[in-house]
Amino acid sequence: MLLCRLSTLLLTAVSLFGKLWAFQSLQIPRTLSSTSSGKSHLFSVQTYQIDISDDAVRNPNGFLEWANYYGIGTENFQINAQSNNWGGFSIQAAPVGSRVLFVPAMLRITSQTVREQEFADQQGTIAEFIDSNYSDGDTDIPLACHFYLFLKILQEYERGDQSAYYQWMDALPRKFSTAVTFSDFEMDCLPPFVKYLAYKDRGNYFNFLQVLNKVQTPSISDATKRNSEVTLWAFNVVFTRARAVFGEAEIIPMPDMINHNANPNVEVQYDDEGNVNVITLRDIQAEEQLYKCYGQPTNPSRYLATYGFFDSSPPATYCKLYPGLAVTDELKNMGFGYDRLVFYVENGAIAEEVWDVVLFLMLLEEADTTVQQQFYNSHMQGDVDTKAQIHQYYMPQTCERLMKHVDEVLRELEKCEKTMDAGGMGLVHKNLPMIRRHNDFVRQTFTKVKQNLQQIQQTV
Repeated sequence: MLLCRLSTLLLTAVSLFGKLWAFQSLQIPRTLSSTSSGKSHLFSVQTYQIDISDDAVRNPNGFLEWANYYGIGTENFQINAQSNNWGGFSIQAAPVGSRVLFVPAMLRITSQTVREQEFADQQGTIAEFIDSNYSDGDTDIPLACHFYLFLKILQEYERGDQSAYYQWMDALPRKFSTAVTFSDFEMDCLPPFVKYLAYKDRGNYFNFLQVLNKVQTPSISDATKRNSEVTLWAFNVVFTRARAVFGEAEIIPMPDMINHNANPNVEVQYDDEGNVNVITLRDIQAEEQLYKCYGQPTNPSRYLATYGFFDSSPPATYCKLYPGLAVTDELKNMGFGYDRLVFYVENGAIAEEVWDVVLFLMLLEEADTTVQQQFYNSHMQGDVDTKAQIHQYYMPQTCERLMKHVDEVLRELEKCEKTMDAGGMGLVHKNLPMIRRHNDFVRQTFTKVKQNLQQIQQTV
């Protein structure tokens, strides 16, 4: 009996050690036999890489076995893998604050770990070409963090079925509808702000390729670096699945399968050991689809460009003013931000921050520094009366400035519609339906805003 117990304890210890070693070395053979091809390569010398072609089928079975092996607890969570657009669902009804999913800390793919443990000798080269402090204005993730995850995905792809993340990667999408995949014609159908985001994402991709060829990465071959299909896939995996955590970026296998909604019903939390818990934000029903927020819920244009889907759920949307503007501390204090400079979808109401920022910048352009400072001080000190007086005095000019912007956006949307109508909806331009839904959403909102501005102009 004692020998049996000792044997059981020894096997348990060996199994646990094996799991931990898998995610420390990331170079061991796969521990599961299920693959998309149905073959077993547990002790195979030959490496089988993931098929990332457009017609490749995502493999849920191997992924679920992998998740169970490494301790992911799908306590009240299941994946709907009936179509390419997977999603998470609850198994049973649960009250607010319930845990639906548990992920061990060792499975988190973080930019900090990748940077410090796997590509530490390349930090100087990477920092030389990618600013570690730079972010694109609507995310808290520095661009360099994305790049380290980009290297990680390429490295694990190269390892093929020798990667401890093989089954997770084999369950990832192959097709993406992000801006870096748009045809030239589809780019011509984008209104200015989305086009700005799209070209920025494209610029980031080409920058990543240039830096990739400058860093010395023995674990990523030149053949992989030159494979545009692989690099584009890795880029899309990172930018559609990474989330900001304490100034770093991370991807969490399994929670990354949960779709987005501006009104989420679950969120990711961490315990003291760094384990991941997906917790309900309200009561949920059995078989209810689970949603988390990917960040910036009032910026559906970002989801179109970077994530490759259109989200019509937000109650308000960014007003499209001042993309790419260098944001000072004063502007932040005035309320500058994609989540605050918004027009409301239902009635076209204009957020107070829009009025404040437009007037503040207008006074700056006109070099009216005295009034601008007075306006800023009244805002910071909570002097509502003085601030309202300044707003009232400049209301005609502020309305005119906003109306000009709204009219410009509506004119651009009309041009986009004519371009789409002339180009048709052929199979070559598969993203046009999504782009059209986005443009219609913006047009309807901005039309309501214009009507509100016209009413204000009649009273001032």
